[in-house]
Amino acid sequence: MKIKLIAPHGEREDAISTPFKLQRVNLPLLAALTPPGHEITIVEESFAPDDLNQDVDLVGITVLTELASRAYQIGDAYRRKGVKVVMGGIHPTVMPEEALGHADAVVVGEAEGIWPQLVSDASAGQMQKIYRAGNISDLRGLPKPRRDILPGSQCKGYIPVPIGVETSRGCPYDCEFCCIGSTSKQQYRVRPVQEVIEEIEAIDSPHLFFVDDALGLNRSAARKLFTEMIPLKRRWLAQGTVSLAEDPELLALMKRAGCLGLLIGFESVQKGAQDEVNKIKNLRIDFYEAMRRFHHEGFGILGCFVFGFDYENKNVFDQTFEFIMGSSIDAVQLRILTPYPGTRLYERLDREGRLFSRDWWLHGYPPDTLLYQPTGMTADELINGFVHLNRQAYSLGAMTKRFFGMSPWKRGLFGCQVYAGINLSTRHRYFKSLKNPQPFVGLPAQTVV
Repeated sequence: MKIKLIAPHGEREDAISTPFKLQRVNLPLLAALTPPGHEITIVEESFAPDDLNQDVDLVGITVLTELASRAYQIGDAYRRKGVKVVMGGIHPTVMPEEALGHADAVVVGEAEGIWPQLVSDASAGQMQKIYRAGNISDLRGLPKPRRDILPGSQCKGYIPVPIGVETSRGCPYDCEFCCIGSTSKQQYRVRPVQEVIEEIEAIDSPHLFFVDDALGLNRSAARKLFTEMIPLKRRWLAQGTVSLAEDPELLALMKRAGCLGLLIGFESVQKGAQDEVNKIKNLRIDFYEAMRRFHHEGFGILGCFVFGFDYENKNVFDQTFEFIMGSSIDAVQLRILTPYPGTRLYERLDREGRLFSRDWWLHGYPPDTLLYQPTGMTADELINGFVHLNRQAYSLGAMTKRFFGMSPWKRGLFGCQVYAGINLSTRHRYFKSLKNPQPFVGLPAQTVV
């Protein structure tokens, strides 16, 4: 068969709110798990558009909730041509019946143990409607992802496109607003270090991004991995928890292993909201000390903050700006809390009658649309505070002040280029998105669509 694997991208400029692009690992891994005898093509819409006229027998689509509408559009288009479509990923896992309206088959859960059988079934014309992963995947012995068939990136930016690498999977926490813990049964699994090292050695690029949901939670495995990475001389980014900063020796080892920066989920500066976020409520150091330790090692930090938790009040915006400036954080990602399906947050808001839209992902609302009735502040206070904070944090004066408060290493040419590129591109995207209408502000809490 001719198989095409597609990672959708939103048609809107602001559909994916990340300051850089990376080459994924999930589709190349599926390609490596495909039984021999099939021709495979990978499409990353964030890099290049799909060719709907390409001759293909089976299309596999990975689906994020915020891109579900685009994924369904792609699936419908191929099915109209008589091509079989299978969908997998986080959204079909939590909404399988909905996804089946736009696909011939759906994978629920992790695909490693299912994909070879699904391909064989499709080849024999006997594909089932739902393939459920009975167990959490064992990460030992995974094949090297087929990066050789990834499309070349035409993206020219201020930072090279990093290659995604997975060293662990899952999350032991069960934060109310996140479904990773529940869909992975709160099992945090680490790949054998030697297998990760061999995979890195096979990558023909010095630039990596560790796609783990929470890098380094297993400290013993992390130390072994970073120690063995030192002679490889790679430069890498990752996403992790604030708790990494509790271990200065680990941070120093990460630096020696080539770490340049981290995406860190601070979530909220207010204690009441922090107590609701399992991954930070027992943090043994405060955010300022964490930032001091990150910057001491020269790490650039993209700090992520979410607004609209029930235990937040309207003072959170001034307090967040105070932390942003006081810590000289390199860049910030500011988000309004989104009730994703499959999370306890979504279920609770639905149960309390506070959702404005029960299937918001199907209606094309832009990022940071307020989709529920807040309680810690009014909807107007939440939106106005969010807009004001964006304009404060990404004013030219604030960006300049933060830059001169950072570690000296970043004042080299590359550091200046990365800092300016991330901040200016984020400023442009955020300021543009602030003009998007808020369709539900002023309405009573109810299910409107």
